[in-house]
Amino acid sequence: MGQLLVGDYIFSSIERFQLDCLQLCEQHYPTVHNRGMRENHLGKALSRRIIATLNDKGIPALLEQCQSDEQLPQPIFRIHNNELTIWIIAQRLLSANLARRKAFVQTIIDTCQKMDAQQPNYLVVVADHWFDRSKASKEILGWWLGCLPDNIEPYNKDGVRLLMPEHGIQQQFEALGYPLNGSYKTYHPLKKDGCRTIHKYILLSAFFEFPQQ
Repeated sequence: MGQLLVGDYIFSSIERFQLDCLQLCEQHYPTVHNRGMRENHLGKALSRRIIATLNDKGIPALLEQCQSDEQLPQPIFRIHNNELTIWIIAQRLLSANLARRKAFVQTIIDTCQKMDAQQPNYLVVVADHWFDRSKASKEILGWWLGCLPDNIEPYNKDGVRLLMPEHGIQQQFEALGYPLNGSYKTYHPLKKDGCRTIHKYILLSAFFEFPQQ
């Protein structure tokens, strides 16, 4: 099983996960619309979507939630078989402040350091956030992607005034001596009246392969 194929399966799972998010939001309304999705809901739903994709391709895998003596702010899941391990970190960004971003980055690094170098490892990170009026919130998209989208008008129409932060997530990894090459994406899975995209709610995803390409 090539790394390229596994990467394609994970990307496909993340794309299809948008529909899962929409269903989760409908089931847990108004909680999601007030606070975002609970980490367990977010992490388990994405993990199950990835396992379903792998199973469709004839790849068996087991799912487990990693246990820790520490009280982690977000759950970490592990999908594995004899050939590979996929790690999933789920985070609900109630706040986008600098302390929360720093802790999130550290969790990603800590997870990378737990990987078994004897087999291919993949890391999928997912987080959701409701934009608010704070400067930190307005920076979250630029922090994640390293740039602002070419077309910011849809955000403006929804009352979101995007800003670029001083440092992006890639720069934070580098500053901590742990540069990571990954694919970062953003989604807006929620729709109003079933058709109009709600830009105030954002789903962040990142994908990393190990060994790093």
